[in-house]
Formats: sequence, C-alpha cells, structure tokens
Amino acid sequence: MHTTTEDKTPQDLEANPDATSIRWRLHVLASPDADIAGEALVLTTGTTSLGRDGAIRIADDLLSRLHLHLHVGNSGVVLEDVGSRNGSRVDGVRTIGALLPHGCVLRAGRTVLVLEADRQRAPAFSSPTTEVPGCSELARRLRSDLDLAARTGLPALLLGETGVGKEHAAAELHRRSRRRGPLVRMNVAAVPESLFESELFGHVAGAFTGASSARTGRIREAHGGTLVLDEIGELPLALQAKLLRVLEEGRVRPVGGNSDHAVDVRFVASTNADLPALVTANRFRRDLLARLRGCEVQIAPLRARLADLLDLADAACPHPGGAWRERLHPEAVERLLLHDWPDNLRELRGVLGRAAALAGDGTVRLEHLRGLAAPRAESTAAGPADWPIDSRQRPSATQLAAWLAAFDGNIGAVARHVGRHRRQVYRWLSYAGLPSDRRQEPPE
Repeated sequence: MHTTTEDKTPQDLEANPDATSIRWRLHVLASPDADIAGEALVLTTGTTSLGRDGAIRIADDLLSRLHLHLHVGNSGVVLEDVGSRNGSRVDGVRTIGALLPHGCVLRAGRTVLVLEADRQRAPAFSSPTTEVPGCSELARRLRSDLDLAARTGLPALLLGETGVGKEHAAAELHRRSRRRGPLVRMNVAAVPESLFESELFGHVAGAFTGASSARTGRIREAHGGTLVLDEIGELPLALQAKLLRVLEEGRVRPVGGNSDHAVDVRFVASTNADLPALVTANRFRRDLLARLRGCEVQIAPLRARLADLLDLADAACPHPGGAWRERLHPEAVERLLLHDWPDNLRELRGVLGRAAALAGDGTVRLEHLRGLAAPRAESTAAGPADWPIDSRQRPSATQLAAWLAAFDGNIGAVARHVGRHRRQVYRWLSYAGLPSDRRQEPPE
C-alpha cells in the first residue's frame, strides 16, 4: 500500500486538465472581525465581492465598503481592486489586479487570507486533531493517510523535509492505532554505533564489559505499542539485517542472550533522507526499505501549508497567553506567511519563541519577528493580470490575451478594469486580430 500527502505547486494545478474539479477556498488567518477569523470560505464560480458590505462581509475599518472583486472561472481566480481606499496586496505587493496562484497571500485592510486550490481529493469531513491540526486539503489528506496506515498494522515510513513535524504525525498514527502499549521513540542518529545494538535490542547481564545488569532495549519497551525510529537512514548497515529479522519474525534476541523474546510492536520509521538513493549507494538494504514501506506517508513542507500555519504554530509551540491567532498583529501574520520556512516547524518554533519573549504580554508585532530572511514577495513575478494601464496607448495582442485569460473571457470585466467602454475593448480585439469566438457574450 502506498499513500502520499503531496506538496502541490501552482504549476501542478495549471497542468490539471480538469480545472472544474478545483474548489477555491479563502482561509482567513487574521482579521479584526472575530466572526470570520479562522474561517475557510468557499468561492463559487462568478464574481464575489469582499469588503465591509461585500458578499464576503468583514468588519474591518480599513476595508472599503466594496474593497475588491474575486472573479472565479476556468482560468482560475482573478483579484480586481475596485478603487479601495487602502489598496490590496498579493504576496506582499500592492496590486490593482492579479491572476492569483494557489497558496498566495492576500492582504486587505487588517485582514490576511491565503488562497487554496482544493482538488477535493481528501475527505471533506476530517476533524483537526492536536497533533495534525488545520483544515486545508493537505491537512485532511495527511489525517486520512495516517488513519489508513493505522488500520493496516503494517510498518509505516514517514517522509518529509527536516523539521516538518514527523514526530507529530507518528504520535497521531499511534493514537489512531489504538494500541494499548506505549509510544517509544529512538533517534537513530543520536546513538553511538558501539551502543546501538544494546540500545535497540537490549542485553543480558555480563554481555560485555560494563554490562553489570540486563537492559530491556527499546523494542521490548514498546511491546504492545509503537516504536518510532527517527532518522532511519542513519541506521548502521551491519544492524539493518537484525532489524529486518525482528520486522519479519516478531522476535528479538538481546545482546549476549541465548533465546528470543516474542514482541508485538508497530514499527514507524521517519527520515528526510532519500532512501532509494542510499540503496543504490549500498548504504541501505533494499529488503529493509521494502518492509518499512508497508505504508508510506509523505508530509508536505510548511511553505505548502500556509493556510494551516497558525494552527501548526499552536501545536508545535503554543503561546502561554492563548492561541497565536489572538496574539499576532496582522502585519506579523502576513510576514510569517511570506517566509519560505526552509527548516519548517523547527524554524517556526524558534522565530515565535523569540518573538513571544520580545513582546512579553503584548501583541507580537512585525518588529518582534527577528531572524527571518527576505520575504518571498521580493522575488515574486507579477501575474498576467498585474498590468500597468496606459489609457493613451493601444494595448498589445499579448496584453489583451492576458486580460482575456485572467478574466475568463469576460469583456465587461476587462472593460471595468481598464476604465474603458466595452465597445472600445472590442475594437482593440479586432485590431489585434484575436479570434471572434473568444469575444462572444450577451448584449448589454
């Protein structure tokens, strides 16, 4: 069995031939409106207004009555600022219009949102848990994958970048397995090779110099429960065959012992290493990898799960004063969302721990977020609808094509955006020689 929770990118979504299967959702990560903060709003096909009096109504005094429009069509989601007083930002850049990619960060007034393209491949009803919080598609899929792995009883392999939260996933898998025994952890990379066999398998008294008493070993300690082997790629090659025997036979022999002990243990291994590459390099046994891959779960990096960032922060590094959503200024939330998080939750713990110490009992503000690299927005290219508009010059065919794609062929929306009559847009299209079938729409 093979289950995955993938890191989706905008390129993946654009290549999806069945664009109509995508459900676009806006996750509200920060807002002065307590009724909407933390909500996930489904965008329907067509135009949805956002503002103090919009279809998406937000009580934010820095929002205009109608602040922006979100046009949802087969080409995706287009943001159109409708002359708001304080402007709209996409990935940290102020814009009057943009074709929005999956995972982008929107800021309007004091409200910060993340756009998600949900391909609805995960269970719609999957309640967040302490170890695996969040309501994004990736969070739901991860809980579904862990639940499926828990029900099989097979060894499980958790894969993901460093600091991505594999320890939380292992704890969730153990909880869902409903095993009566304990959850025992062993960091393979932290144990000296000379002590590893004794640490894992145990030893009898007198087995070697200094072994004055017997040791149970981690495998037998986990009897009836789950043994998590972190950084399994660091397991010495000489010991891999012995671990494979335990996995296949359910029996362990302590160092210096003459008999085996039957064990009932669920094995969960985790790593950020490329195990197939280690197999090719003769540093990891192919048969052991095949055994550990009974259930394989890929955990997405934090940068792919921005919609869940504050929920993950509450799980990984809870604030003593309450939920992070209530402790962070909107500008600080936006800044956190614009960071790439190369070290994932491990880095998030450090950043928020320092910020909380600097802020004391007060709100965590932008100046408290020290140690973050430059925002990704500084290197973000403008989308095809992020157009400079020059009313004195006829737009090029390329620019017109970009407008049509961005607004899903809606001539009226293009005309409103550029501030010209719809007939003028038709004349431009005629001059540019664009196909007439892209310009059909009902008369006014």
